[in-house]
Amino acid sequence: MSFDDTAREPDQTFSLNRDLTGELEYPTKIARFSNVSHLSIHFPKNFGAETTKIFYIGLKGEWTEAHRHEVTICNYEASANPADHKLEQITPQTHFIS
Repeated sequence: MSFDDTAREPDQTFSLNRDLTGELEYPTKIARFSNVSHLSIHFPKNFGAETTKIFYIGLKGEWTEAHRHEVTICNYEASANPADHKLEQITPQTHFIS
């Protein structure tokens, strides 16, 4: 995640409240976070302090081991090569002007 990504529409936003005891919970949209393997959290502002201090972020849910995805090497055609896509039912026609 970069600072440019913070301009995109988030999956969910929260209106944070001061929590000096660390007991507030914020419910999430379950459908948006059902299979999360990477989570980025952005805090655009704080409660007027010069710096932002975050002491704890707790996450609830069921842990599952992440599946390792191997690198896939793909070749994409910028434009189709007709020699690679021969069709037998079509006979090639050439037009010569003499």
